[in-house]
Amino acid sequence: MRFAKGICFLLLTVAAFHPAQTPAQAPGSDLPSAAQPLAPLFLADDSLDAASSFRTEAQLEILELAATVGTDLKDLISIIITDNAEVLDHIIVNLAGQRIYECNVNGEVLRSEPVSTGTRGYDTPPGEYHVVNRAQKAYSQKYEAWMLHWMGITSDGGYGMHGLEGSSYERLLGRVASHGCIRLSRTYAEDLYGRIRIGLPVTIVNDPQLELPEYLPLSKRAAEAMVLELISPADPWEVFY
Repeated sequence: MRFAKGICFLLLTVAAFHPAQTPAQAPGSDLPSAAQPLAPLFLADDSLDAASSFRTEAQLEILELAATVGTDLKDLISIIITDNAEVLDHIIVNLAGQRIYECNVNGEVLRSEPVSTGTRGYDTPPGEYHVVNRAQKAYSQKYEAWMLHWMGITSDGGYGMHGLEGSSYERLLGRVASHGCIRLSRTYAEDLYGRIRIGLPVTIVNDPQLELPEYLPLSKRAAEAMVLELISPADPWEVFY
């Protein structure tokens, strides 16, 4: 869901615009609860301060979502926290750091592991690839070696991701050591093989300055606070922050 793209930015915005002191709740005002339908959509006007009137992409997505599915708090929170943000969308391999990154649809890192790519003369070529085939066990005639949990990224079988028989090679993970393929630990190769799909994008880069954002799960409590802030006339700051 495209809503997920603004979640992390929204959380940073909330922290940045959090008032130093929270005004007291107005006498007689009632805060909505998870068991009650929320009041009609409330959009900030000129009478509100800059923090309340500021709208990020994620906030606008919530308002759009509320207009589509209604303003029931439980329904909105369920949709937000069950987004596809924890689903593997693509893989990035960084030759400079000798690491593989599993990323979600927003480019956030779900998992990272050390790898071994090609040594000098057997360099692993950077580029855009896709998983084109897979096999629990494949044999390399060229190098006379069995490759475990093979995930090929070129149709000619020249390059792919895999583990190896034995465990001695795992001591070299994090350094160049292969004949061009992307070597993974046996445990990780088996795990990734069980989750990967044909057609999954794999990007190989050589970037010493590569920085990828980490995926931070959104808690139910945070999602509730986000929704209340946007679609309730009440001010949720004193309840949730």
